[in-house]
Amino acid sequence: MEKPRVIGLIHLVWGYCALVLKVCFARVFAVHASQRSDARAPRIPAPAFHVAWTYVTSRGELHSTWIEEIAGDVLYDRAYPQIEGGVHAFVRAYLDAPESVLVLQGPPGTGKTRLIRAILGEMSRRKGEPARALYSGDMNALMSDEIYARFVSGLEDAFVVEDADPLLQPRADGNLHLHRFLAVADGVVRARGRKLIFSTNLPNVGQLDDALVRPGRCFARVQVSALSEGEARALVEEIAGDDGEWRQHALLALGADEGRRRSLAEVYRALR
Repeated sequence: MEKPRVIGLIHLVWGYCALVLKVCFARVFAVHASQRSDARAPRIPAPAFHVAWTYVTSRGELHSTWIEEIAGDVLYDRAYPQIEGGVHAFVRAYLDAPESVLVLQGPPGTGKTRLIRAILGEMSRRKGEPARALYSGDMNALMSDEIYARFVSGLEDAFVVEDADPLLQPRADGNLHLHRFLAVADGVVRARGRKLIFSTNLPNVGQLDDALVRPGRCFARVQVSALSEGEARALVEEIAGDDGEWRQHALLALGADEGRRRSLAEVYRALR
């Protein structure tokens, strides 16, 4: 074999080995960061929950696919400065309350899904077995009476609706579907302590229907938003703790711009 080819092959093998080592070190660091984060922050200790992802097939049939999720997300109060009294107390209060409806509003990346997962995880912890949730963001499915009949007659603990802005508009503005949720909320759902959780990516849906958010039916309407620079830095410092190098890297990744707000997703990405 010619000498240049041998040298080229050696460089190729060395480059591959270096890449493998880099990936391994990255994974070790990620696991280390996750373990440190988990050790510092309180978690809702629930093993798993089950989600029935429900949609309309190409044949026009309502179909559900069951997915098992691990409730391992760590929640920090500083990640939700809009929630007074702390996010864990908020979750417990919602599950203890007689009201069934919760509305989460805010742009993508602000922690709405993480909060929903925590609620379902706390349900699992209280039951001593995986909670069950009916989930849909498919307007075709939500326009059908079948999905509501399935929830009322089923054993699910919660009905989660994402991208729900068309369903949250007032009926006076032409919303023809909200009445189904209102009927469900005041019927078997309220009697059994089951929950209806609406999530929308729009920071301000506008005026919600009074019947949906009236006292006795709606527990809370939470407006989540991106964090200010000070709020983002405080969250980084809480998670990184006494690991100064980790904290410094994360703060450098976030950058220093007092006028720019950071989404929760940006903060977690910087910490990785």
